[in-house]
Amino acid sequence: MVKYLSLLIGLLISLQSYAEKVPLEVFAKQPSFRSVKISPTGEYLAFTYEEGTEVRLAVMSTKDKKILSSFEFGEHKRVIQFDWLNHERVGMLVQKFTGLFDGANPQTIWVAANYDGSIRRGLWDFSSSTMSLLSTLDDDPEHVLVTKRHWSDGGGAKVYKVDIYSAKNDYLKLEPQSAVHSDPGIIAYGTNLKGEVTIAYEYDRGKDETSVEDDIGYFHFKAKGGSDDWNRLALPAKRKRPVVNFYGYNLDETKVYFTSNFDQADDSTLGLFEMDLSSLEITKIFRHEDVDITGGIYGPDNELIGVEYEAGYPEKFFIDPKAEGAVYLRSFMAAFPEQSVYITSMTDDKSKLLVFAHSDRDPGKYYIYDKAKKSMKYLLSRKPEVKPELMARVEPFALKARDGLKMYGQFTIPNGVELKDLPLVVYPHGGPYGEADKWGWDRRAQMLANNGYLVMQLNFRGSGGYGEEFVKAGYGEWGRKMQDDITDATLWAIKTGAADKDRICIHGVSYGGYASMNAVVAEPDLYKCSIPDAGPYDLELQWDNADTFRGANMKHKEYYVKRYIGGSKNNKERSPVFHVDKVKADLFIVHGENDVRVPIENAYVLEEALKKAKKPYIKMYKEDGHGFQKLEYRLDLYKEMLKFLEKNIGK
Repeated sequence: MVKYLSLLIGLLISLQSYAEKVPLEVFAKQPSFRSVKISPTGEYLAFTYEEGTEVRLAVMSTKDKKILSSFEFGEHKRVIQFDWLNHERVGMLVQKFTGLFDGANPQTIWVAANYDGSIRRGLWDFSSSTMSLLSTLDDDPEHVLVTKRHWSDGGGAKVYKVDIYSAKNDYLKLEPQSAVHSDPGIIAYGTNLKGEVTIAYEYDRGKDETSVEDDIGYFHFKAKGGSDDWNRLALPAKRKRPVVNFYGYNLDETKVYFTSNFDQADDSTLGLFEMDLSSLEITKIFRHEDVDITGGIYGPDNELIGVEYEAGYPEKFFIDPKAEGAVYLRSFMAAFPEQSVYITSMTDDKSKLLVFAHSDRDPGKYYIYDKAKKSMKYLLSRKPEVKPELMARVEPFALKARDGLKMYGQFTIPNGVELKDLPLVVYPHGGPYGEADKWGWDRRAQMLANNGYLVMQLNFRGSGGYGEEFVKAGYGEWGRKMQDDITDATLWAIKTGAADKDRICIHGVSYGGYASMNAVVAEPDLYKCSIPDAGPYDLELQWDNADTFRGANMKHKEYYVKRYIGGSKNNKERSPVFHVDKVKADLFIVHGENDVRVPIENAYVLEEALKKAKKPYIKMYKEDGHGFQKLEYRLDLYKEMLKFLEKNIGK
């Protein structure tokens, strides 16, 4: 388990590191390997990698790393998820993107092929729908179970049995008898350790379809795995609409685990709960008071053995530290101190485990652990060109906003300098709701730190992972409390002595671009410069043209606009384009000309307003989407950013 280190310790470590300049290409280049999974027999490794604007999948031999096949789907197409469907066949979900962060087309295709590239077949074309793999079938390797949600059905989920060779599929009527016949009904299913459907989650959107205020969810389960008897979980909820997420079973399937906030009336994070399937007794197993559980940890038979959470550094809680899977993972964690370690996949006979370890200074490496030999063998690096010893250390921090709300964030600290009076780049994340910056290797933060800038990332109100109330605290607060949080963190960095008050710039993408532009409107004397990237600067223009709202009726649009900024009546007040007369900072405007998430018209109207107000600026527009996807564009951006920063806040 990675423990908190003080900023002082981080300082001592950074002083020991030589501040060697790293070529910008190292940061701009995408990972050589994005994700890797071992086949059920251990003979093959499937992995995704980037080529131009594509994310492709390839299969290599585990023994000699020889490439056996490669799958490409065309420009801007990405393999967003893949799974081994049996010992020889891999399934791929493919989606089209126009930028680094946006999906231009919601259409997704599901394709399967053998490890050697043979028998390639489209299994499903998901137009206006979503699909997820529910279970492979050990006793029927030619079929899998999937759930499909089609928006023409109101978004309800259905289970299908799919032939992974012929693409033939059969609808399985598995809806629980205990369902209350709500709208849209069952939206998710889960399985036991045998792959049988034994869990269902029902959602009722209430009478007002444009609001979530009267929505409610129901959790259904089978008391005996494989039986036809469904039960509806009756939670003694202290809140009207508790969150409930199914996480899995214990090894003998006598207990089921879920995360929820049902036991607290308000201001609560997601805790882990255990339900005995015989007595139906529910017991709280674990909760962190500040942060949500973010994921499950599973053992050799896919039983739940623990959960993950992150209060600054990633940490793990084990239900039974002596369970086989927990013992192995804890030993791997000991072997890779101050790194975050995962078992990503394993062979069916559990003899070989694929282990992934990453840190703030290392994008990550894959290893194969052989149980029989008790040996760990290095396999490959996600970004082999990165030298961890030259990367900057990431130090989490916590502070309180002006209204007392506790917030988390992190510094990326340049090597070889004292943490005192440094030029600061404030780097707010996009989203914004439900998103968060987490501990790990961040290409842009590392690029800036390598060039001498202290980087601050703050998870302001509205960010995810800190409880439902923390997210809701950001509703309606674009340009207000969410912006105040960024201001408060910036002032805190000055007060602690880390940042030089006369050398501060702000830069972000998407919502972060909005916050970066709004910052120099709201606090014109705090920032020397701003680099807003792909931000929505005219909110009325944004709501009318973004792909997010295409096809939405006016009631739905107004509901979401109300959630973001308090209603369309606030469009002008919250849009920085109408307040550029207050700007004193230098501006560098960045945008993609093909951006469908935040159309470039936002940048055009900002330009017009700045010209009218006689405010200087520079710009970079590229023929790309929401975030620059092409390597040469990212390189150009990084070079110009560094010139702009050096001119305004030095090095």
